[in-house]
Amino acid sequence: MKKRILYIAIPIVLFVAFLFLWKDSKREIEIKEEQARLEKIANDEKVAAEREERRKINEANAIAAEQRRKAEEAEKEAKKKKEYEDALQAIRDDEAKYTADLEKYKNQIAEIEKELAGVRAEKEKLARESIELSKAIAAAYIERQNAEMDVQRYAGRLARIASESPLSRPPEIPATPAPAAK
Repeated sequence: MKKRILYIAIPIVLFVAFLFLWKDSKREIEIKEEQARLEKIANDEKVAAEREERRKINEANAIAAEQRRKAEEAEKEAKKKKEYEDALQAIRDDEAKYTADLEKYKNQIAEIEKELAGVRAEKEKLARESIELSKAIAAAYIERQNAEMDVQRYAGRLARIASESPLSRPPEIPATPAPAAK
C-alpha cells in the first residue's frame, strides 16, 4: 500500500513542483518581455527622432543639390547653344567648300567618262578582231588537218595501187634442174 501511495504521491509532488517552476518561469518571461517591449518602444522613439532629423538634413541637401543642378543645366544649355552655333557655321563653311569641289569633280567625271567611252570602243574593236583572228586560226587548223588527211588517203591509195600492180611482184624464178650426176 505504501508503494501505491508512493506511485500516486510522487507524480503529484512532481506535478506541483512543475507547476511552481512553470509559474515562476512564466513570471520571469513576462517581466523580460515587458522590459523588451519598453526598450523597443524607447528605441523606436529614438530611431524615429533620428529619422526625422535625417529627413530634414536630406531635404536641405536636396534643395541645395536642385539649385546646383539647375545652375549646371543652365550653364550646359548655354554651352550647348554656343557649340551648336559654332558647328552650324562650320557646316555652312564646309558646304560652300564641298559645293565648289563638287563642280570640279563633276567636270573631271565628265572627262573621264569620255575617255572611258573611247577605251570601251577600242576594247570592243580589239575583242572583235580577236574573235576574227581566233576564227581564222581555227579555220587554218581545220584546213591543215584536212590536208594531212588528204595526204594520208593519197599515200594509202598509192600504196594499195602499188601493191596490186603486177610490177610490184617479183618475177617467178624458174626452178633449176638439179645437176646430173656424172
